Amino acid sequence: MITLEHLIPLWLTIPLGLAMTILCVVLLIRRRRQRIAWLRRLLMVLLICVVALRPVTPIEGEQTERMNANIFFVVDRTGSMNAEDYADGQPRLEGVKADMARIMADTEGARYSIIGFDSTAAKQLPLTTDAGAALSWVDTLTTEPTAYSQGSNVDRPLVPLLTALSEAKRDDPESSRLVYVLSDGENTDGQESEPFTPVASMIDGGAVLGYGTAEGGPMRVEGGEKDGEYITDSSGAQGRSSIDEQQLETIAGQMGVPYLHRTDPEEPIEGTREGIELRPVPIESTARVPSFEDWYWIAAIPLTGLFIWELGAMTYRLPRRIDRSDVPVAEEL
Repeated sequence: MITLEHLIPLWLTIPLGLAMTILCVVLLIRRRRQRIAWLRRLLMVLLICVVALRPVTPIEGEQTERMNANIFFVVDRTGSMNAEDYADGQPRLEGVKADMARIMADTEGARYSIIGFDSTAAKQLPLTTDAGAALSWVDTLTTEPTAYSQGSNVDRPLVPLLTALSEAKRDDPESSRLVYVLSDGENTDGQESEPFTPVASMIDGGAVLGYGTAEGGPMRVEGGEKDGEYITDSSGAQGRSSIDEQQLETIAGQMGVPYLHRTDPEEPIEGTREGIELRPVPIESTARVPSFEDWYWIAAIPLTGLFIWELGAMTYRLPRRIDRSDVPVAEEL
Protein backbone atom coordinates (compact mmCIF):
# COMPACT_ATOMS: atom_id res chain seq x y z
CA MET A 1 0.00 0.00 0.00
CA ILE A 2 1.36 3.41 -1.02
CA THR A 3 1.30 6.17 1.58
CA LEU A 4 2.67 9.73 1.66
CA GLU A 5 5.68 10.97 3.63
CA HIS A 6 5.61 14.67 2.78
CA LEU A 7 8.88 16.41 1.95
CA ILE A 8 7.04 19.74 2.29
CA PRO A 9 4.08 20.30 4.70
CA LEU A 10 0.65 19.84 3.12
CA TRP A 11 -0.46 23.30 4.21
CA LEU A 12 2.23 24.69 1.90
CA THR A 13 2.16 22.09 -0.89
CA ILE A 14 -1.60 22.23 -1.57
CA PRO A 15 -2.12 26.01 -1.98
CA LEU A 16 1.12 26.50 -3.93
CA GLY A 17 0.49 23.50 -6.16
CA LEU A 18 -3.13 24.51 -6.78
CA ALA A 19 -2.24 28.12 -7.58
CA MET A 20 0.51 27.15 -10.04
CA THR A 21 -1.73 24.54 -11.68
CA ILE A 22 -4.57 27.03 -12.22
CA LEU A 23 -2.14 29.60 -13.63
CA CYS A 24 -0.68 27.10 -16.10
CA VAL A 25 -4.15 25.89 -17.20
CA VAL A 26 -5.41 29.46 -17.77
CA LEU A 27 -2.37 30.45 -19.80
CA LEU A 28 -2.51 27.16 -21.69
CA ILE A 29 -6.02 28.07 -22.85
CA ARG A 30 -5.43 31.78 -23.49
CA ARG A 31 -2.03 31.69 -25.17
CA ARG A 32 -2.60 29.40 -28.10
CA ARG A 33 0.78 30.04 -29.70
CA GLN A 34 2.56 28.99 -26.51
CA ARG A 35 0.49 25.93 -25.70
CA ILE A 36 3.44 23.53 -25.87
CA ALA A 37 5.42 25.69 -23.44
CA TRP A 38 2.54 26.00 -20.96
CA LEU A 39 1.69 22.31 -21.27
CA ARG A 40 5.31 21.55 -20.39
CA ARG A 41 5.14 23.85 -17.39
CA LEU A 42 1.85 22.31 -16.25
CA LEU A 43 3.45 18.87 -16.31
CA MET A 44 6.41 20.23 -14.34
CA VAL A 45 4.10 21.61 -11.66
CA LEU A 46 2.26 18.30 -11.34
CA LEU A 47 5.51 16.34 -11.11
CA ILE A 48 6.88 18.76 -8.48
CA CYS A 49 3.75 18.14 -6.42
CA VAL A 50 4.28 14.37 -6.69
CA VAL A 51 7.89 14.74 -5.49
CA ALA A 52 6.81 17.02 -2.63
CA LEU A 53 4.16 14.53 -1.50
CA ARG A 54 6.78 11.70 -1.57
CA PRO A 55 4.81 8.50 -2.22
CA VAL A 56 6.34 5.54 -0.37
CA THR A 57 5.64 1.92 0.36
CA PRO A 58 6.11 1.09 4.06
CA ILE A 59 8.50 -1.79 4.65
CA GLU A 60 7.28 -3.96 7.45
CA GLY A 61 10.07 -4.90 9.82
CA GLU A 62 10.19 -6.80 13.08
CA GLN A 63 10.91 -4.93 16.23
CA THR A 64 14.52 -5.78 17.10
CA GLU A 65 16.04 -5.56 20.55
CA ARG A 66 19.11 -3.45 21.03
CA MET A 67 22.03 -5.29 22.56
CA ASN A 68 24.07 -3.88 25.44
CA ALA A 69 27.16 -3.06 23.37
CA ASN A 70 28.58 0.07 21.77
CA ILE A 71 31.15 -0.80 19.11
CA PHE A 72 33.63 1.72 17.74
CA PHE A 73 35.48 1.09 14.49
CA VAL A 74 38.66 3.12 13.99
CA VAL A 75 39.43 2.80 10.29
CA ASP A 76 42.68 3.64 8.52
CA ARG A 77 41.91 5.41 5.21
CA THR A 78 45.49 6.38 4.34
CA GLY A 79 46.86 5.66 0.87
CA SER A 80 48.90 2.69 2.12
CA MET A 81 45.64 0.81 2.72
CA ASN A 82 45.49 0.46 -1.08
CA ALA A 83 48.62 -1.71 -0.99
CA GLU A 84 47.86 -5.01 -2.73
CA ASP A 85 49.23 -7.53 -0.24
CA TYR A 86 46.08 -8.79 1.47
CA ALA A 87 44.83 -12.32 0.80
CA ASP A 88 45.41 -13.03 -2.93
CA GLY A 89 46.89 -9.67 -3.87
CA GLN A 90 43.82 -7.64 -2.91
CA PRO A 91 44.04 -4.14 -1.43
CA ARG A 92 44.21 -4.08 2.35
CA LEU A 93 40.98 -2.10 2.41
CA GLU A 94 39.12 -5.19 1.17
CA GLY A 95 40.16 -6.97 4.36
CA VAL A 96 38.91 -4.04 6.44
CA LYS A 97 35.53 -4.18 4.72
CA ALA A 98 35.19 -7.94 5.20
CA ASP A 99 36.15 -7.78 8.88
CA MET A 100 33.83 -4.88 9.71
CA ALA A 101 30.91 -6.71 8.11
CA ARG A 102 31.83 -9.88 10.01
CA ILE A 103 32.04 -8.11 13.38
CA MET A 104 28.65 -6.48 12.80
CA ALA A 105 27.11 -9.83 11.86
CA ASP A 106 28.46 -11.34 15.11
CA THR A 107 27.13 -8.46 17.23
CA GLU A 108 23.73 -7.94 15.64
CA GLY A 109 21.63 -5.44 17.56
CA ALA A 110 24.59 -3.48 18.98
CA ARG A 111 25.18 0.19 18.32
CA TYR A 112 27.97 1.11 15.90
CA SER A 113 30.14 4.16 15.40
CA ILE A 114 32.89 4.76 12.83
CA ILE A 115 35.92 7.04 13.10
CA GLY A 116 37.98 7.32 9.92
CA PHE A 117 41.47 8.74 9.73
CA ASP A 118 44.00 9.66 7.07
CA SER A 119 45.80 13.02 7.13
CA THR A 120 43.07 14.03 9.60
CA ALA A 121 40.53 12.14 11.70
CA ALA A 122 36.78 12.57 11.98
CA LYS A 123 33.69 10.77 13.20
CA GLN A 124 32.10 9.26 10.09
CA LEU A 125 29.09 7.73 11.83
CA PRO A 126 27.73 8.49 15.31
CA LEU A 127 26.53 5.64 17.50
CA THR A 128 23.52 4.06 15.82
CA THR A 129 21.58 0.81 15.79
CA ASP A 130 21.18 1.22 12.03
CA ALA A 131 23.58 -1.48 10.84
CA GLY A 132 22.44 -0.72 7.30
CA ALA A 133 23.94 2.76 7.53
CA ALA A 134 27.22 1.32 8.82
CA LEU A 135 27.32 -1.29 6.05
CA SER A 136 26.58 1.39 3.45
CA TRP A 137 29.61 3.31 4.70
CA VAL A 138 31.68 0.14 4.47
CA ASP A 139 30.51 -0.53 0.91
CA THR A 140 31.66 2.93 -0.23
CA LEU A 141 34.91 2.96 1.78
CA THR A 142 37.93 4.29 -0.14
CA THR A 143 41.26 5.79 0.83
CA GLU A 144 41.84 9.53 0.81
CA PRO A 145 42.73 11.08 -2.60
CA THR A 146 46.44 10.58 -3.17
CA ALA A 147 46.95 14.22 -4.14
CA TYR A 148 45.66 15.42 -0.76
CA SER A 149 47.79 13.12 1.38
CA GLN A 150 49.96 15.10 3.81
CA GLY A 151 51.45 12.30 5.86
CA SER A 152 49.70 10.22 8.49
CA ASN A 153 50.09 8.83 11.97
CA VAL A 154 48.13 6.09 13.70
CA ASP A 155 47.47 8.41 16.65
CA ARG A 156 45.30 10.73 14.49
CA PRO A 157 42.00 9.24 15.75
CA LEU A 158 43.00 9.18 19.42
CA VAL A 159 41.28 12.44 20.47
CA PRO A 160 37.95 11.84 18.65
CA LEU A 161 37.95 8.25 19.93
CA LEU A 162 38.41 9.33 23.55
CA THR A 163 35.66 11.92 23.11
CA ALA A 164 33.25 9.35 21.66
CA LEU A 165 34.02 6.85 24.43
CA SER A 166 33.47 9.48 27.13
CA GLU A 167 30.09 10.39 25.64
CA ALA A 168 29.05 6.73 25.41
CA LYS A 169 30.13 6.07 28.99
CA ARG A 170 28.13 9.07 30.18
CA ASP A 171 24.97 8.41 28.14
CA ASP A 172 24.92 4.60 28.21
CA PRO A 173 26.94 3.44 31.21
CA GLU A 174 25.34 -0.01 31.40
CA SER A 175 26.49 -1.08 27.93
CA SER A 176 29.89 -2.53 27.07
CA ARG A 177 32.27 -0.51 24.91
CA LEU A 178 34.41 -2.27 22.33
CA VAL A 179 37.00 -0.67 20.05
CA TYR A 180 38.35 -2.20 16.85
CA VAL A 181 41.33 -0.45 15.27
CA LEU A 182 41.80 -1.54 11.64
CA SER A 183 45.12 -0.37 10.17
CA ASP A 184 48.50 -1.29 8.71
CA GLY A 185 50.24 0.70 11.44
CA GLU A 186 52.38 2.68 9.02
CA ASN A 187 53.37 6.24 10.01
CA THR A 188 54.45 8.55 7.22
CA ASP A 189 54.75 11.89 9.02
CA GLY A 190 58.04 11.08 10.75
CA GLN A 191 56.53 11.65 14.22
CA GLU A 192 56.26 9.33 17.21
CA SER A 193 52.73 8.18 17.98
CA GLU A 194 50.90 9.29 21.11
CA PRO A 195 50.12 6.29 23.36
CA PHE A 196 46.65 4.76 23.36
CA THR A 197 46.93 4.01 27.09
CA PRO A 198 43.98 6.31 28.10
CA VAL A 199 41.66 4.14 26.01
CA ALA A 200 42.27 1.05 28.16
CA SER A 201 40.25 2.25 31.16
CA MET A 202 37.28 3.20 28.97
CA ILE A 203 36.69 -0.05 27.06
CA ASP A 204 35.66 -3.60 27.81
CA GLY A 205 37.01 -5.33 24.72
CA GLY A 206 37.89 -5.08 21.07
CA ALA A 207 41.06 -5.67 19.09
CA VAL A 208 43.72 -4.16 16.87
CA LEU A 209 43.47 -5.74 13.42
CA GLY A 210 46.52 -5.47 11.17
CA TYR A 211 46.63 -5.66 7.37
CA GLY A 212 49.52 -6.15 4.96
CA THR A 213 52.79 -8.07 4.86
CA ALA A 214 56.40 -7.39 5.77
CA GLU A 215 57.31 -7.73 2.08
CA GLY A 216 54.78 -5.04 1.28
CA GLY A 217 52.73 -4.40 -1.82
CA PRO A 218 52.29 -1.82 -4.58
CA MET A 219 49.66 0.89 -4.24
CA ARG A 220 47.39 2.50 -6.80
CA VAL A 221 46.61 6.20 -7.08
CA GLU A 222 43.23 7.23 -5.68
CA GLY A 223 41.52 10.03 -7.61
CA GLY A 224 42.91 12.60 -10.03
CA GLU A 225 44.21 12.17 -13.56
CA LYS A 226 46.31 9.11 -12.69
CA ASP A 227 43.52 7.32 -10.83
CA GLY A 228 44.17 3.56 -10.83
CA GLU A 229 47.81 3.80 -11.88
CA TYR A 230 50.51 2.41 -9.61
CA ILE A 231 52.33 4.91 -7.40
CA THR A 232 56.04 5.29 -8.20
CA ASP A 233 58.92 6.64 -6.14
CA SER A 234 61.45 9.30 -7.15
CA SER A 235 63.45 6.75 -9.15
CA GLY A 236 60.40 5.66 -11.15
CA ALA A 237 60.12 2.27 -9.43
CA GLN A 238 56.84 1.05 -7.97
CA GLY A 239 56.28 2.39 -4.48
CA ARG A 240 55.60 -0.24 -1.82
CA SER A 241 54.08 -0.16 1.65
CA SER A 242 54.77 -2.63 4.45
CA ILE A 243 52.81 -3.38 7.60
CA ASP A 244 54.27 -2.13 10.89
CA GLU A 245 53.25 -4.94 13.20
CA GLN A 246 55.41 -3.67 16.05
CA GLN A 247 53.43 -0.43 16.05
CA LEU A 248 50.12 -2.28 16.01
CA GLU A 249 51.17 -4.67 18.79
CA THR A 250 52.22 -1.68 20.89
CA ILE A 251 48.80 -0.05 20.43
CA ALA A 252 47.05 -3.31 21.32
CA GLY A 253 49.14 -3.64 24.47
CA GLN A 254 48.37 -0.04 25.49
CA MET A 255 44.64 -0.62 24.98
CA GLY A 256 44.68 -4.01 26.71
CA VAL A 257 43.16 -5.86 23.72
CA PRO A 258 44.52 -8.60 21.44
CA TYR A 259 46.36 -7.95 18.20
CA LEU A 260 45.30 -10.05 15.20
CA HIS A 261 47.16 -10.12 11.90
CA ARG A 262 44.50 -10.44 9.22
CA THR A 263 45.41 -12.29 6.02
CA ASP A 264 42.14 -14.01 5.13
CA PRO A 265 38.50 -12.85 5.51
CA GLU A 266 37.52 -16.38 6.57
CA GLU A 267 39.84 -16.42 9.58
CA PRO A 268 37.97 -16.14 12.91
CA ILE A 269 38.20 -12.95 14.92
CA GLU A 270 38.68 -14.44 18.35
CA GLY A 271 39.31 -13.16 21.84
CA THR A 272 37.84 -9.71 21.32
CA ARG A 273 34.87 -10.10 23.67
CA GLU A 274 36.36 -12.08 26.54
CA GLY A 275 34.03 -11.98 29.55
CA ILE A 276 31.44 -9.87 27.72
CA GLU A 277 27.93 -11.29 27.47
CA LEU A 278 25.77 -9.57 24.90
CA ARG A 279 22.18 -9.37 26.03
CA PRO A 280 19.15 -7.26 25.13
CA VAL A 281 18.68 -3.96 26.89
CA PRO A 282 15.41 -3.50 28.85
CA ILE A 283 12.31 -3.72 26.65
CA GLU A 284 11.33 -0.09 27.24
CA SER A 285 14.48 0.98 25.44
CA THR A 286 13.70 -0.88 22.25
CA ALA A 287 11.93 0.80 19.38
CA ARG A 288 10.55 0.12 15.95
CA VAL A 289 12.19 2.36 13.36
CA PRO A 290 9.93 2.98 10.35
CA SER A 291 11.45 2.38 6.92
CA PHE A 292 10.09 3.00 3.46
CA GLU A 293 10.72 2.30 -0.18
CA ASP A 294 10.62 5.63 -2.01
CA TRP A 295 8.81 6.11 -5.33
CA TYR A 296 9.13 9.87 -5.87
CA TRP A 297 12.21 9.26 -8.03
CA ILE A 298 9.90 8.00 -10.78
CA ALA A 299 8.44 11.52 -11.07
CA ALA A 300 11.87 13.13 -10.60
CA ILE A 301 13.27 11.56 -13.80
CA PRO A 302 10.80 13.16 -16.30
CA LEU A 303 10.84 16.33 -14.18
CA THR A 304 14.59 16.64 -14.79
CA GLY A 305 14.06 16.19 -18.52
CA LEU A 306 11.38 18.89 -18.58
CA PHE A 307 13.60 21.28 -16.62
CA ILE A 308 16.37 20.79 -19.19
CA TRP A 309 13.87 21.40 -22.00
CA GLU A 310 12.60 24.56 -20.30
CA LEU A 311 16.13 25.83 -19.75
CA GLY A 312 16.98 25.22 -23.40
CA ALA A 313 13.83 27.04 -24.55
CA MET A 314 14.59 30.02 -22.31
CA THR A 315 18.15 30.18 -23.60
CA TYR A 316 16.92 30.09 -27.20
CA ARG A 317 14.60 33.03 -26.54
CA LEU A 318 17.33 35.26 -25.13
CA PRO A 319 17.80 38.38 -27.32
CA ARG A 320 20.77 38.13 -29.65
CA ARG A 321 23.38 40.85 -29.24
CA ILE A 322 23.89 42.83 -32.44
CA ASP A 323 27.43 43.70 -33.40
CA ARG A 324 27.03 47.27 -34.71
CA SER A 325 30.30 47.07 -36.61
CA ASP A 326 28.59 44.68 -39.02
CA VAL A 327 25.67 47.03 -39.70
CA PRO A 328 26.23 49.27 -42.73
CA VAL A 329 25.92 52.98 -41.99
CA ALA A 330 23.49 54.80 -44.27
CA GLU A 331 25.27 57.24 -46.53
CA GLU A 332 24.26 60.86 -46.30
CA LEU A 333 22.38 62.09 -49.26
